[in-house]
Amino acid sequence: MSSWSSEHIFEHPWEDVVRAAFRKYPNPCNPAVKGVDVVDRRVCPKGTIQSHRLLSTEFPLPDVAARIIGTPDRNFISEHSTLNPTHKLFKLESRNLTLGHLVTVHEHLEYYPHPEDRSKTCLRQKSTVRVNVPFLSGYLEKLLIENFEKNAQKGRNGIEWVMNQIKEEDTSSRVKPESSDILTQLEMKFKKEAEDFKQSMGSFLKNTQTNPSPL
Repeated sequence: MSSWSSEHIFEHPWEDVVRAAFRKYPNPCNPAVKGVDVVDRRVCPKGTIQSHRLLSTEFPLPDVAARIIGTPDRNFISEHSTLNPTHKLFKLESRNLTLGHLVTVHEHLEYYPHPEDRSKTCLRQKSTVRVNVPFLSGYLEKLLIENFEKNAQKGRNGIEWVMNQIKEEDTSSRVKPESSDILTQLEMKFKKEAEDFKQSMGSFLKNTQTNPSPL
């Protein structure tokens, strides 16, 4: 097993970085990510927001490793995240679902305010790789780690790009949400979606009772 870790500082407040992290994909800096589906998202009693997403990406193996192992066109990744607005901590854990019997990749990210400057945000990132290919494990793990180092910067650039998009949206709408109230923003969004669904079902049931089926 091989591992890689890094730390990065964003020149932006934690709330703004987290807003961008929630909307990180798609972005032109990470073209390998082709799709994102939300499997589950909920606001827990303790005030945290827990999410489970499924990401569809191009397989992250370098060309040399891909030729050796033989990879599918798409790689599916399971991502679980927890947002704690009280302690200002956003954690993400992800692992690959594709070719898990040959390659296991775990990634862990943490976003938290800079301890000495609250106008900045720290990102701590760690990846571990295990390749189960006889005689080639060490070589392929090294290639993957080198690939992580290259893609890490793409991920940071993606966050910056999304933040710029959000700023443009806020400016055009002339309504800038209070960044300190990120939990309320997200919770209101989920409640509105639930209320719209409830109203739609109510209308459907009412029409069904008014116009019963002839069958």
